[in-house]
Amino acid sequence: MRFTIKNLYWIDVSILLLALIVTLLGIGSYGLYEPHEGHFAMVGQEMLLRDDWITPHLNGSPYLNKPPLLYWLIATTSSIFGYTEFAARLPIGLMGWLGIVVAWKWTRELWGINTSRVAALMLSVTLGWFIFTHQILLDVLLSTLLLSSNYFLWRCVAMPSDLSLDQPRSWLNWLGAYLSLALCVLTKGIIGVVFPLIGCFALAIVRQDWKIIKRIKLYQGLLLVLAVILPWFIAVEQANPGFLHYFIVNEHFDRLLDRRFPPDYEVSKISAIGYLGITACWCFPWILFLPSVIKSTFQEWQRGFQDNASIVEHQNSDGLFLLAIGAILPVILFLPLSSRLIYYSIPAIPHYIILCAGWWDKKYSLQSETIEQSSPIIDRPSSINNHDFSVGTICKFSLQVAECQTETKTVNIYSAIAIALGICFASLIRFHPLLVNLLPPILNTPEIIRLIIIVAIALGLAWLVTGMGMLRRSSLAWIPLFLALTITYLATIRGFVLYQDIRSSKTLVQQADSCLSIDTLWIFEGSREIGAAGAIDYYLNQNLKVSSPQHPTPGWTTGKERDYRTVMILSDGGKNRIPPQFPGSSPEYLITQSELQQYWNSDRPVVFLTDFLRQKDDNSDPLTRNLPRGVTEPYLIRGQRKLYLNDAAKKLASQKCN
Repeated sequence: MRFTIKNLYWIDVSILLLALIVTLLGIGSYGLYEPHEGHFAMVGQEMLLRDDWITPHLNGSPYLNKPPLLYWLIATTSSIFGYTEFAARLPIGLMGWLGIVVAWKWTRELWGINTSRVAALMLSVTLGWFIFTHQILLDVLLSTLLLSSNYFLWRCVAMPSDLSLDQPRSWLNWLGAYLSLALCVLTKGIIGVVFPLIGCFALAIVRQDWKIIKRIKLYQGLLLVLAVILPWFIAVEQANPGFLHYFIVNEHFDRLLDRRFPPDYEVSKISAIGYLGITACWCFPWILFLPSVIKSTFQEWQRGFQDNASIVEHQNSDGLFLLAIGAILPVILFLPLSSRLIYYSIPAIPHYIILCAGWWDKKYSLQSETIEQSSPIIDRPSSINNHDFSVGTICKFSLQVAECQTETKTVNIYSAIAIALGICFASLIRFHPLLVNLLPPILNTPEIIRLIIIVAIALGLAWLVTGMGMLRRSSLAWIPLFLALTITYLATIRGFVLYQDIRSSKTLVQQADSCLSIDTLWIFEGSREIGAAGAIDYYLNQNLKVSSPQHPTPGWTTGKERDYRTVMILSDGGKNRIPPQFPGSSPEYLITQSELQQYWNSDRPVVFLTDFLRQKDDNSDPLTRNLPRGVTEPYLIRGQRKLYLNDAAKKLASQKCN
């Protein structure tokens, strides 16, 4: 169905607004998680403070491991809403919602209005989509742009071959495809172009139709991509000689081969089996329907290859192929690589959800159509003898009955699984103490227990009702599950707030800084990628309204809007926290342990903050490893973070806060 404003019913507007609420739910209510969120938010903040939109900076020095699109978006929203967690997370939340809109639009063109609504609701409550629209990472942004690229490329492929770029519809589809590809590159690099183009080349091979490459205007499109991305790449290379080599080699080839420096955190890496498992978790609960989705997608795709296939079936078949490739590539490409991280499969989610929504809606459409057609035949068998129905009609009906019988068995299996899940979730009410004991001690609180019980009740009842609804062949059987997942995510947001003292330095920094002065020197033990230092910077500068000391001192850097505070970081804090080495001179924020000791013994107030992300089971890296000599008890402790004050800082804190 072609989209027009007349087709935009109030129910579609309501569903998309509801999806927007879900994706933006609570994004400003908890501190920036470290190390990933802290670094993205602070780079965006420094773009504004320095008025430098070419070279990303973190902690006062160039930070060159990622393209700039997300930084630009965060800087833009921060200029509007201020230096807040809401402003920092807003671009990802909006891009997650835009991904839902694209999924709704593509599904609508493939299967119609009802299926598009199902797709929008399904994607908005898919576990991985919710989690990663509430965290500042590149993967939801990349996922939406990849989905958009595939959608517009499909529209280009589906266009009649005699259309040219001079015609408005063809021009807009072509422009949308390659602008999306260019933005993919500005989001995460070369990989953003690889995935969609692999899908198009694979489609050309399967169709044995190389005119597909002509229809997508590949060469002109790649020129457009270069025209969009080259200005920034040229400008940043001129400002930072050696950037291109570093970016292409270290951030692409060395990363794929797991030789990137510094290495990724072990906590983010995962085994091949674990990667498949975590991908299934990100697609929960709709991953339960994977076998039927695969079968349904393959059958419908094959229809486009039949001799009597209509134009619509042919076009839909191509769309299903691109969706399937979009769902498969992020999984199989990284599966054999040791560099795989737990969130690399996020781009598969929206592609899979569209296919899942198509299967769900077709399942009930098939049953309804079969029942309607069966009634006159069963009631009036003589009509067959009187040749009121053609042989083709009888055969079609017989096939539908067979398919419906098979589908009935499948639905019964899924109903049993749903009921079993309901029982399992409901049992958490009885066995929740065992689950609570697995949590960190800081989360073993009455509020966490209440949240677990609420989620257990909601999901237990929802799965039971959904299972019984599927047995009754109700097309709305998943509505209770959608409502329960919404309740679950409300509880999850509260969990994010309670968990912030484990993964965010917000409370620690704000509490300590309120008792100190602006000339206090903050020193961080260090961490890989210095992302945690970015979060410390963010909160030191979040509400800073005073100017810097008259004489420039370590711990401050010059910006165009105003000077701002930075954090000194140990350069020799151990093998687990070697700082990144970007092209250009050594960052000004690096200090040695001997310099740390000199500051610690001086009359200047000094704070020393330990790294909370120590490598698991590394006994050679105790919490006391890099403490300056003469330290006593920590001034503040939050989770695994310990904050120490030298004598001058202790004196100041006692005067201001005691």
